[in-house]
Amino acid sequence: MSNYDGIGSHSQTQSNSSPNAQTVDMDGLNDQVSGDRLENVEHYFEDNVDVELEGGDEEEDIVGDSKKRKKRVVTSRSPWWDHYTKFQCEKDNVQKARCKYCGREIKADPKAHGTRPLKNHYESCKKKPQEITRNQNQLSFVPTRMGDRDAPLVNWRFDQDKTREALCHMVFSITVDNASSNDGAIAYLKKKFDNWGQNILGGRYVHMRCMAHIVNLVVQDGLKGKDEHEAISRIRGAIRYIRNSPARYKKFQECVEFEKLETKKLLSLDVPTRWNSTYLMLETAISLKRAFDAYEDVDLAYKNDLLRQPFDGIPTDYDWERAKVLVTFLRHFYNLTLRISGALYVTSNLVFREICEVELLLRHWLSSSDVELNEMARKMKEKYDKYWGSIERINMILYYAVILDPRHKLEFLEFTFDKLYGGTEKCDVMKEQVRDGLHELFNDYKLRYGHSLQGTPGSPGSSFSRVSSSSSSSVGTSMQFLDHEATRTFTIEQEFSMYKTGGKGDRVKSELEKISQ
Repeated sequence: MSNYDGIGSHSQTQSNSSPNAQTVDMDGLNDQVSGDRLENVEHYFEDNVDVELEGGDEEEDIVGDSKKRKKRVVTSRSPWWDHYTKFQCEKDNVQKARCKYCGREIKADPKAHGTRPLKNHYESCKKKPQEITRNQNQLSFVPTRMGDRDAPLVNWRFDQDKTREALCHMVFSITVDNASSNDGAIAYLKKKFDNWGQNILGGRYVHMRCMAHIVNLVVQDGLKGKDEHEAISRIRGAIRYIRNSPARYKKFQECVEFEKLETKKLLSLDVPTRWNSTYLMLETAISLKRAFDAYEDVDLAYKNDLLRQPFDGIPTDYDWERAKVLVTFLRHFYNLTLRISGALYVTSNLVFREICEVELLLRHWLSSSDVELNEMARKMKEKYDKYWGSIERINMILYYAVILDPRHKLEFLEFTFDKLYGGTEKCDVMKEQVRDGLHELFNDYKLRYGHSLQGTPGSPGSSFSRVSSSSSSSVGTSMQFLDHEATRTFTIEQEFSMYKTGGKGDRVKSELEKISQ
């Protein structure tokens, strides 16, 4: 029995199985104990009484004064423990903490040492991550004039509003889709840039057409062939039939296992207006072709249902052959789109190279013996020439980005022109236009921002032209071993690397030549 003030005898229960165990009726307790005394009751239960909450038959045995009870798990409330790992040292039988940054072990018993040693070590730890407060200033060197070696050291603090305003005055080009409505928006922005006095060369390079959008238009024209359209429609209809029912899809998966196809790809349905999703659908379907053939034997309604579709019937062997050609055909453009659509790396210097690869690929397909592939390439070449067929239709910034890429420079640009248009007047005209445009852009920047730059002796333009013409002739004589138009064994960049192994003599270059050659 247990006597306690405020608890009547009706709240005590004698257990038949264990005379020493005591249980308390909590309902009766809540009715009689006021709120201010409930806390004392709970502490009393924790120290003296084993409470049976569920009313079950199992009770805890108490031997003498020892009691079985669960210890509360005490979490570390000090923020310094975020930087340490707690462990028990078996040698000293002392609780210690290991620093997460330098690995040093510190005695950290909560009763004997506290958390002061943790704080002291963290503040002096040399490997801890540096904390930068929002109000902390940064030191920066500010040149008094462009080109000066000496500059005063001043404090600088980041200001988001001023940064945004500065970026608005640094807009050089804007990439937009090829839509007539965008032309009006670009014209409006050019006027704004003129008012700010930041319109480089009268806004000649502001309008940049989106390459991914143009590639989409080029590919869509290639997929308009009758045979390709019917093959895609039949395969799409078969996939839609299987995916419309979970039972059919399960039966199809059994066919995949029966054919022992080592692929983990799952059937996917495309969006007809998006060629990249059509490519992924066909690529998966081709790898599961044997499963489609097996499914025809196990589902009798499969063939009859597809016969009622606009393009009657199940996919034929000819449809699968056309699909294989299309997958090979679309894979180049799918990978190209992924490369130029990256958001974590610079893409401006990649666009020209990808445009050249598209043209070489279309030329290769135009010489193919496959009539259908030849017709597809012809339609795509017409659309390609509409947007990228001449230098006037391409923003010249794409050429300058290649020249300013230290891996390529002007030599790669001229090499590519010779590869595409070698031996024609168009090739020389394009080289001259790029050189003149680059000089004009450089001189405009020099007038705006480079008044203190020291000019190089002689005429930069004349020396630049001499080097360009000599390198152009060298490129022409080295083209004989790089003729891979029929097989397309190497990419344009690989061919350029092979050409570069010949080496060139060094000479004194002007400032513009240093960054462009």
